[in-house]
Amino acid sequence: MTAKSKARKSKQGSDRKLDAQLDDALGGTFPASDPVSVGHSTSTEPPARPTDRKAPVIDLEDVAAARRRSGRAR
Repeated sequence: MTAKSKARKSKQGSDRKLDAQLDDALGGTFPASDPVSVGHSTSTEPPARPTDRKAPVIDLEDVAAARRRSGRAR
């Protein structure tokens, strides 16, 4: 493999990575007038909530137990 082809493959890989980051950033813009930010917050203040927070995993048993506790069993 020549030096040119290695450099081209490296650039293609970094272009794909940047495209993926931009796609993720575009998915997080609402409304559409929000600026696109790849990797950095555009705010001058820290976020009010943790940015790495994940949604809780809730299964059918958890829902049934919550209904029983609230007296709304079906």
